[in-house]
Amino acid sequence: MKVSLDSLDEEIKKELENFNAEVINAANDSFQETAKEAAEMLKKGGPYQERTGAYTKDWAVDKRGSRTSVVTGLNGYSVYNKKHYQLTHLLENGHQSRKGGRVKAFSHIAPVNEQLGEMVTGKIESKLRG
Repeated sequence: MKVSLDSLDEEIKKELENFNAEVINAANDSFQETAKEAAEMLKKGGPYQERTGAYTKDWAVDKRGSRTSVVTGLNGYSVYNKKHYQLTHLLENGHQSRKGGRVKAFSHIAPVNEQLGEMVTGKIESKLRG
């Protein structure tokens, strides 16, 4: 592609805008895929013993709308438990029992969260490479 010296700055600007759009699209796709995978990982269960399976079935993904997404063009996603959201903190961190003792913490969200950071950066890099 030949570009005259007069239009060089416009061509560079166009190419940077195209690259920026590619990065945003790759990041948004990767965020959505990773959020869905996180919900699936949490649906597999954790180190806790569950009687009914209702807690593990209710993990879902929801797209968050915020000012940040308007400014940057990036979408945010929340992975949450639809019906048993009160249990997430209690299971993850433990709590005081009725008899005065402590109930053991079953860390099941933190390990998934740690894996997500590595997964999303790998996905974005692989999408940008082609």
